[in-house]
Amino acid sequence: MPLPALGSWRQAANVCGFTIEPVLRDAGIATFDMQTPLRVAPMHLYKAFSMCVERAKGHHFPFALGDSFVFEHFAEFEAFIASCATLREMLEMAGWARDLLAPWLVVHLDEFGAEAHLRVEMKVPDPDPHALCHVREVALSAINQLIRRATKGSRWLLSVRVASMPPSHQQQFVDHFGVPVFFGEAADALVMDRRWLDMPLNTFVPELHSQARQMIERRLNREVGERSLVDEVRWALERRPELLRDGLEATAAALSLHPRTLQRRLQAEGFKYVDVQSQAKCQRAQTMLKRRAISMESISVELGFSDRRAFTFAFKRWTGLSPSAYRDQLGLSTR
Repeated sequence: MPLPALGSWRQAANVCGFTIEPVLRDAGIATFDMQTPLRVAPMHLYKAFSMCVERAKGHHFPFALGDSFVFEHFAEFEAFIASCATLREMLEMAGWARDLLAPWLVVHLDEFGAEAHLRVEMKVPDPDPHALCHVREVALSAINQLIRRATKGSRWLLSVRVASMPPSHQQQFVDHFGVPVFFGEAADALVMDRRWLDMPLNTFVPELHSQARQMIERRLNREVGERSLVDEVRWALERRPELLRDGLEATAAALSLHPRTLQRRLQAEGFKYVDVQSQAKCQRAQTMLKRRAISMESISVELGFSDRRAFTFAFKRWTGLSPSAYRDQLGLSTR
């Protein structure tokens, strides 16, 4: 897997009072090529994290690394951040970063009423649970730092949710993020006021933004190959939930495609738009149903159904369970 931003590791180690090169060498990671991001075996990455945590003095290394993170070797990412008009737009970068930098890291955007949750999911085969917790800490810290930078240091964060039980350094979580931190949660997530997603960030300069996007797409085509359109549609539907209420035309416009082009290209990949949208609605419904305080009526409206009955019929067709039965299965009350 990639080891992006080696310079960030070096800076974080300096903050924590040690030198990174001997640690990486002892972990089996060679740093002779500084021109491209390193690629290392997962076990070596986990070992390096554990060793850095042990050597750190006065600081928690994962938080120092998250605070130091920059897109080394990827200037187009920095240009994209600087030219984004909103956080919602900036979050498109998460999919590109996964393709180019961290294939094991998935960032989901979940919107619940007045809140938005940036949920971090780690897709790593056979992980070391202890070492993986440090990787998750870096991810949460780095995302927080990037958004703070984009919002000019604004206090956008409301709380932090952590899936693991309280660690020995739980007070460092509170000190680092400066907001309430809840452990033993269903997922790792950063929670914000939903209004932040669409607040203006910068004076929008379409030319600069377009240039940054084109540079990223060229790099993706060069290093990853042409991405499937169905994945772009799925990400658009997750990042912009209002598209779940609209038809193919709205999604095509969001992807800067003609509706017939979107339909034709999806069919060439073996998909129909209505099926992709239904799958996204099902995933969104399951996420919302896990929140006790969200009513069936609210979910129905969010997903574009005419009423609760229509939503119930569709959810049962998707999963074989009614929404109420799905909540009962999770041990949640139906409000």
